[in-house]
Amino acid sequence: MLNPFEKVKIPPEVEDFIKSYLNKIPSIGGNTPKDRELRRVKSLEDSLSRYSEFVSTFPKVDELHPFYQEMVRIVAGDVDKLKMCLSAINRAVILSRKITRQYMGLIRKSQDEEANKLMRQCVGRINSILRKRSECVSWTIQVAKSLRRFKAIDPSLPTIVIAGAPNVGKSTLVGKISSAKPEVASYPFTTKEIHVGHIDLGFFKAQVIDTPGILDRPMAKRNKIELQAINAIKNLDGIILFIFDVSKTSLYSAKEQLDLYEEVRELGKRVIPVLNKIDDKDEKLYEEIKTKVNPEFEISAEKGDGINELLNYVISLMKREIGSKVLDK
Repeated sequence: MLNPFEKVKIPPEVEDFIKSYLNKIPSIGGNTPKDRELRRVKSLEDSLSRYSEFVSTFPKVDELHPFYQEMVRIVAGDVDKLKMCLSAINRAVILSRKITRQYMGLIRKSQDEEANKLMRQCVGRINSILRKRSECVSWTIQVAKSLRRFKAIDPSLPTIVIAGAPNVGKSTLVGKISSAKPEVASYPFTTKEIHVGHIDLGFFKAQVIDTPGILDRPMAKRNKIELQAINAIKNLDGIILFIFDVSKTSLYSAKEQLDLYEEVRELGKRVIPVLNKIDDKDEKLYEEIKTKVNPEFEISAEKGDGINELLNYVISLMKREIGSKVLDK
């Protein structure tokens, strides 16, 4: 599934559009003065398609996958404003085209010496209509550009989300279990980069996501945008691997990691606890965490120990889930 915003056709800013058209006018000629002005107005009418295509290629928010609906809410902030702006742009194009056709009719009936004046009146009215919507146009363009950048996460794919406190080895694990070098994608809910790897298993693909800045600290410390991002993650079809750092160099206590683990479990996904850096474990930290979560796997992401067993288990879970969905259809 492609990012639904990849095919949005971005138009120019209003002032850039006006400047470009005004610079183009002298180069548009004709067989007679009226023919020349008719061609100039028709060229303006045709140019307005840049904005109608923008509106028509912008996905209908209510029809999007829930993951992308959350993305729109995060980026735009106000979905109702986005819908109103798109509608305002569309109405501006419809009104502008109506005016160009009126003026083409007037030019056809006019004397040659009046044709240029009528063309200029038409252009002035269209420019005025567009400038009244310039704030909406500019804001919507920026929203669209931001949404187009989201190319790495595919909500239609089975997903493994890697969670845990900072510096517990999440990014290392993404690189180890992905069949390709992780992609890097910037999303609006974190100042850090998201790493997305893919696993090609022949009859299906899965994605592995490290989400720094979202699932690596207590809920109380997350801002509004991060909370929305968590809602987006809830809409991804998959499981969460929660990584504990049990090493002697761990930056977090057992309680800090366990508290975060309990909050991640509240997302409503299957959460698999994994003890990492087992090759350098702190016995006290290790026992404190192990007795609380009964981890299914102990690994060393850096050295690759236990990675295959973990991955095979996760893949078997996904295969069963996919099989169940096929049978349910």
